[in-house]
Amino acid sequence: MRRGFKTESKQLALEVRAEIGLGPHDPFDPYHLAEMYGIRVVRLTDLNESDAVRHFTEVRVSALSGALIPDGSSLLILENDIHTPQRRRSTLSHEMAHVILEHSFGVTLAYDRKCGLGGDSENEADLLAGELLIPFDAALRQAWKDATNEEVATLFEVSTQHAAWRMNASGARKIVRRTRAARQRS
Repeated sequence: MRRGFKTESKQLALEVRAEIGLGPHDPFDPYHLAEMYGIRVVRLTDLNESDAVRHFTEVRVSALSGALIPDGSSLLILENDIHTPQRRRSTLSHEMAHVILEHSFGVTLAYDRKCGLGGDSENEADLLAGELLIPFDAALRQAWKDATNEEVATLFEVSTQHAAWRMNASGARKIVRRTRAARQRS
């Protein structure tokens, strides 16, 4: 990941959220963002019944979360709508992060929690998607409130796993813990 990207992603996420009328403490709707960008979201179960569709909706449900696909001069996102709404929001945020960051690609498939691009592009999309769903300022506010992962998940309409990852990856709880410890020493 390029130097300074973590800081850049915080600001970029706030700018994107502002574009759709959201502050840092509001739940993020990646479907609204996709619509604003003119990107069609296609549900896997809306495709014609086939062995491939059955494979990803019945046999290996976790094998395909989503795909960002060129569609003529535009893009579309294929989402596995068998997944929970929280996971779908995370997947769509990740795919939209690739769009926002203008990553070059043919087709990116998000499967088994790994995207097809890999490397820095993957890490950047993960980080930006995390900032879009739970911005640093929001994570910090929740850490000061001693909010549980479940409370954060409910507030931001993400999975408990995603909330836990974001609260840890943002460093919010560590910052609060260190600040409280420093205050006690003084």
